[in-house]
Order: sequence, then structure tokens, then C-alpha cells
Amino acid sequence: MSDETAPQDVPTVRTRVAALGDRLAMHFEAGRVRLDGIQVADLDTPAPEGTRIVIAGS
Repeated sequence: MSDETAPQDVPTVRTRVAALGDRLAMHFEAGRVRLDGIQVADLDTPAPEGTRIVIAGS
């Protein structure tokens, strides 16, 4: 999902884990980023409060 279709008030996976900085891309490319147990295919996937983001294998 792109920013164009995501509601502006809902944070995305990317915004919620922005503190990882450059490491986020490394974890994403390795398939380690999960949202409520499902591998994230797009960092711009909506991730509202209450959802759980896990960097698997870290």
C-alpha cells in the first residue's frame, strides 16, 4: 500500500520503526519485519496503534 492510499492519520510500519534508521532496510530485505505475525511486504503498510511489529531473528 502506498502513502497515496493510506489514511494520513494512521502510522505505517515505516514510521513506527523509523528509529532503526538504515538497519530497517536490511531487516526488511532479509524478510525479518513482521506485523501481527505476518511478514511485511511493503513498509508503507498501515500499522495502527495496537498492532505488533516484530523484527524476527534480532
